[in-house]
Amino acid sequence: MKLTRIIAVVCLAALLSGCSGGSVYSNYREIEQLMVIQTMGFDYAESGVRLSASSGSDSAGGGGDAKGGKQGGSTQVARLSAEAESFSLAKERMQDYSAREDLYFAHTSYIAVGGESAKKSVMPFLDYIERSTELRLDIPLFVVTNGAASELVLGAGGESYDATSVLRSLERNLTLRGDGVIYNAAQIVADLDTNGCALISAVKAVKADESVKEAKQSELTAIPDGYMVIKNGKAVGSIPIEYARGVNILQNKVGPSSVELDTDGTRATVQLDKCSCDINPVFDGEHLAGLDIQITLTAALSETADSIETQKLSRALANTAKLWVTEALGVSQSLECDFLQLGSVLERKEPKRLAGMSSDLSESLPSIYYNVGVEAKVNRSFDVGLGSSE
Repeated sequence: MKLTRIIAVVCLAALLSGCSGGSVYSNYREIEQLMVIQTMGFDYAESGVRLSASSGSDSAGGGGDAKGGKQGGSTQVARLSAEAESFSLAKERMQDYSAREDLYFAHTSYIAVGGESAKKSVMPFLDYIERSTELRLDIPLFVVTNGAASELVLGAGGESYDATSVLRSLERNLTLRGDGVIYNAAQIVADLDTNGCALISAVKAVKADESVKEAKQSELTAIPDGYMVIKNGKAVGSIPIEYARGVNILQNKVGPSSVELDTDGTRATVQLDKCSCDINPVFDGEHLAGLDIQITLTAALSETADSIETQKLSRALANTAKLWVTEALGVSQSLECDFLQLGSVLERKEPKRLAGMSSDLSESLPSIYYNVGVEAKVNRSFDVGLGSSE
């Protein structure tokens, strides 16, 4: 027993003292030496790939101009970009531009991919994320539908532009509104592995002064643009923002969100409360003939200019939700692409009869039909603007 304790003490002393240099960390750096990268952009370039990076205004230790310097004693947003044959070489070149600090990627919060690059292939980008020892798999991914990722990450000029704050605000707004789902790298890779199809959240880079009058003309912001559809590693289509909620309903990922309804010329706003979607297979003998999709929605009235019956609001909400869902299903069917992962849902419902459907449904989509039923109920909210008739 005494010998065991002596050995344990010796081993602990060796770990604390380190094998060389007095530290167990061979890559130790003071935090003041680090430029913490929080947003990255991936694009293809003539020489290979273009890697863009932004430190974020709240990065510890880092900041400064594009060469890694600091200005006026305050933390500035560092924005860097480099082209090379590979991302590893591009990262090395960016490090050369930041001579004062070491680039630190472990705290990367967002990754953007250029829209044209996504049409060629997103697989090299996903492979790099998977193999990197610095990047996490739970990093949210976005596709910039109207330009290169570098344009969103670097901005159109102005020292105050911060792509990290822009994407963080976008993520927060989507969460609060409940009308969008942000997919991370791990989810996208898993969906592609299952059946070769996946969705990536899409954004547009626009001038901030178009939506915020106080914004400077050179500043950019990002607005939701639905979803980009990925099939066999390439972007092949999209779900427009006006039908994005159809994807969320079919995947049971709808959160509280506002919906504008028009009933006989009277406009009203309702707040979605609860939503459930039940999907079941319909068979013709032993073959899958269609899908029966039953959706239940409840909502509460938020605003209205005139008196309006709740029955009319309920019918309008049901019709609107059905349009969202059928449009999303129509894109899936026309692209022969089960990006909604409905095959996995069916396989769980009928594991024996539909074994393998999680990977095979894409091929069957053109030959099956959809029966979509929506039951919606709008409840009174503070008894404002509702007629006495139900």
